Amino acid sequence: MHQKQSFYFSLRTLFLTIAMAALASSTTASELKVDVVSVGVGEQAENGMQISVHYEGRLNDGTVFDSSQPRGAPFSFVLGTGQVIKGWETGILGMRVGEKRILTIPPELAYGVKGAGSAIPPNATLVFEVEMVAMAWPPKLEAASNEDLETALQNETLVIDIRRPEEWRATGIIEGAELVTAFTKSGRLHPEFQQKFSSLATNLNTPIMLYCRTGNRTTSLGNALLKQLGFTNVGHLESGIVGWQKDNRPTVAYQPE
Repeated sequence: MHQKQSFYFSLRTLFLTIAMAALASSTTASELKVDVVSVGVGEQAENGMQISVHYEGRLNDGTVFDSSQPRGAPFSFVLGTGQVIKGWETGILGMRVGEKRILTIPPELAYGVKGAGSAIPPNATLVFEVEMVAMAWPPKLEAASNEDLETALQNETLVIDIRRPEEWRATGIIEGAELVTAFTKSGRLHPEFQQKFSSLATNLNTPIMLYCRTGNRTTSLGNALLKQLGFTNVGHLESGIVGWQKDNRPTVAYQPE
């Protein structure tokens, strides 16, 4: 099995290398031009990865319109999700940490006939010097079992029951869980959720375990915490309290404050 995975990884690397070599040799004005200034090390950037780069952007006449270095922090985004211009999406594919490239991007792959504000005129060809600083696969919502939730209750994981009070009364709650209603009956975010949640999850690295009735609401909320708010360690009870009770695991009566 390990040999098969190594083979497919090598094959994927080969295809990426061939693709980037083809881009690097492109000199047609209407196409992206990629010049590799210095090579990097480690794995290659792929769509779906969280990417951090330093860059300087210039117009064709050499005018610098943007740079990350003066801000003192690299620019981060998820590759392949449309968060950056198309020239970046393609030109950064296959980069390794420490690698530097010059991307000459035609307007069709940049800001087109509209330009961008006062800094980038219409139909501008852009030149970016890009350095890969870091890359990683972004955290994913972990589907937890009943055993995982039991373990979470025994360590410092923040376990939250996101259901509504009438649901707590109907089934009882899992002892040790915090009770923070996330959604109203109509499906909207509960107006008190943000304040209550923030008082419990004090930083983005707080380990969090969510549960609801069957796992549907925690799937939506968990992904939002990861992708929109930047939390790094979020799981949810995949079968919800329905699966917990079906497994004959204990609950306690809900006692309103």
